[in-house]
Amino acid sequence: MLVLEIIKNTRSAGTELRRVVLLALTLVLLLVVARVQAQTSTQTVLYSAGAPVLAQTCGGLGCSGLGVQVGTTTSIANLSLAARVAVPVVGAVARVRLQLSGTATGGYRAGMLLTNGSTVLGLQALGAVTLRTYLSTSDNSTPTTALDTKVVDISAAQLKLLADTGQPMQLEMLTTAGKDFNQVEIEFGSVLNAGTFINIKYAYGITANQSRTVPGYISRVGGSQIVTGCAEAIQNADRAVDADLTNFATMASLATVNCSAQLKVKLDGTAPGTYKAGFVVGNANNLLDVGLLNSGVTLRTYDADGKELESSSSSSLLGLNLLPDGRSLVSFQATKPFSYVSIERTGAVTVLDNMQLYYGLGVASTTVAPRVLSNFADGSNYYSTSQNGLLCVGSCGVTNPQNAAGSNNNSAATVNTTVGVGNSTTLRLDLNGASANVTDPPGRAGNRAGVVIGNSSILDVDLLSNATITTYKADGTLLETATGSSLLTLNVLPDGRRTVSFNTTQDFSKVGITFTNLVSAASNTDVYYAFADDSNGQLSITNPAGPLPVTLTSFAVRRVASSGAALVTWATASEVNSASFVVERSANPIDGFVAVGQVAAAGSSTTPRNYSLPDNGAALQTVTLYYRLRQLDTDGTAHLSPVAVLAAGLAKASFSIYPNPATGSTQQVTINATADLSAGYSVSVYSTMGQLLSTRVVSSEGAAAPLTVPTTGLATGVYHVVLRDAMGQSLSTQRLQVAN
Repeated sequence: MLVLEIIKNTRSAGTELRRVVLLALTLVLLLVVARVQAQTSTQTVLYSAGAPVLAQTCGGLGCSGLGVQVGTTTSIANLSLAARVAVPVVGAVARVRLQLSGTATGGYRAGMLLTNGSTVLGLQALGAVTLRTYLSTSDNSTPTTALDTKVVDISAAQLKLLADTGQPMQLEMLTTAGKDFNQVEIEFGSVLNAGTFINIKYAYGITANQSRTVPGYISRVGGSQIVTGCAEAIQNADRAVDADLTNFATMASLATVNCSAQLKVKLDGTAPGTYKAGFVVGNANNLLDVGLLNSGVTLRTYDADGKELESSSSSSLLGLNLLPDGRSLVSFQATKPFSYVSIERTGAVTVLDNMQLYYGLGVASTTVAPRVLSNFADGSNYYSTSQNGLLCVGSCGVTNPQNAAGSNNNSAATVNTTVGVGNSTTLRLDLNGASANVTDPPGRAGNRAGVVIGNSSILDVDLLSNATITTYKADGTLLETATGSSLLTLNVLPDGRRTVSFNTTQDFSKVGITFTNLVSAASNTDVYYAFADDSNGQLSITNPAGPLPVTLTSFAVRRVASSGAALVTWATASEVNSASFVVERSANPIDGFVAVGQVAAAGSSTTPRNYSLPDNGAALQTVTLYYRLRQLDTDGTAHLSPVAVLAAGLAKASFSIYPNPATGSTQQVTINATADLSAGYSVSVYSTMGQLLSTRVVSSEGAAAPLTVPTTGLATGVYHVVLRDAMGQSLSTQRLQVAN
């Protein structure tokens, strides 16, 4: 079963604090996303092998093998059917236990993949479903003592999914570390009516995707907290800095306290300027969503003396993660070292009433796991659509479906679901393993599979119960489906986009998303791309050990007016064992960054230092560009900076020549420019030896007319034609061939 996020803290009395805080990643919320060159799978995957070791129905008269039909040797081997269970009527239970092909380590995911085995499925009154793990030995093939047991809560959304014939759905649990297992058992409670069957395709034990450890600080030190403004507007402020991570302060409702206040908490260390600053918050009704970013929340950072440094209240700068039990992480990227973080209410919307304030924190940015996306140079042949389960020849129900499979991850397809009970629309996208140099299939068993969607008319609280994620083989064969909050993960990105995903159990090549209408109104949802990765969506945040290698005091980029190139500048207050800085650039951070240059660092220094690096390649780019630093220690350890943004530049003119080659009878060639040439632009012709042969300058009267260059007198051979702007800056060069 998936969780949106897990937060955990441990401390020992009388010893140095030790904490682990697990925070869910989004595609761009806490991180600067790094595109990698290979997709690898580190998961160990164990499937059930052979007939069930236990298959029985138990009631008041004892247990028997009646009610469980074992699959064939072939169906068991190809994971299509291990057993078919007749769910018993009231007063009985059915159990099936499957042997895995090996022993799974405690901490693995354990579960089974199920499908509907009935023409009419009566699961609405299904009793408890229980999962158990066991460890068999040569002396005891069917142990009776379970290692892990979990009663699975099947939601209404999952029942609806399971009621659709052929839709495979996981039921799983995360096992306990140290409790290795090689058998998985499922027990079905009773239904009211006979004739309900469930197919068990297979059992599995799969490595749980691992979190990534990064340094960070939180306010759980039993230290100071400061409330300014109306003191009664922040209730139990001391709970935001005590030792219990489940305690919280409360931002009072304006209905009871008609004034606002600010809560400032001290972190258990000074976070560097490369960290994110934020608060973990919650709400009793679990309805915090992306609207929180637009509702009047302001975050601020302070130095060790309490002096304010930076603040953010813009929805384009604040980020939000949805966490378990109504919690959320709201944060922004700092640029200066900070020791305090504050949160305050500046709006009157009710979403902020009684908001729970758990603790403040500062956390380092990092990179995510390798990812494969649905990004093809031309997405026209890498998608399919369907409505109400029927495959469409065209793009019915989806506007511009090719966008979600194309190379621009900011260009979306729009899924349109019309009014009507049960109406559904599906967009299925191929994953481009070739773009990441991976072998087929690009999605590996245990990977996360999901899509990135845009702002939707579907409310956050309803999205997970009305969206279904499905994985497929390369030939389109359906593999797995997930719906509902107990299986799907929903995260909100800083720009309001969301990721919806689940952990898989089989290799896959395609990912689909299906939206079912909310009955009362039509809905439109933007879908940007599908993805597969081996992240569990979590960071393990620990106290930094020793001094940080570099204290970065500034990082910026600007465009040089004369050339259009970018100039990247940064400064450090101190450096420890710092080897070099690599400047990296991206036109779309979610696609990753590429190195554009490297500068040697100072090694170890306690004095301020300034650095710069020009990026001439930026002059050829007309889109917004994103830059970051990869600081390398002498031992090879890398640290990433925040991202600096360079605004889009003006389109630079390029040109073609016609005719080319030019013949001896040609009197002139025409310059076809990609943009209107302003007065003062010039075209010059050079020999291969660099000798200037002629220059033609654009006049104010002829700026809009096609420019011609005379070729009379040019001997047979190759020439270089150079286009320059009014400042004399070279914009583009083409070869001109003169033939007999």
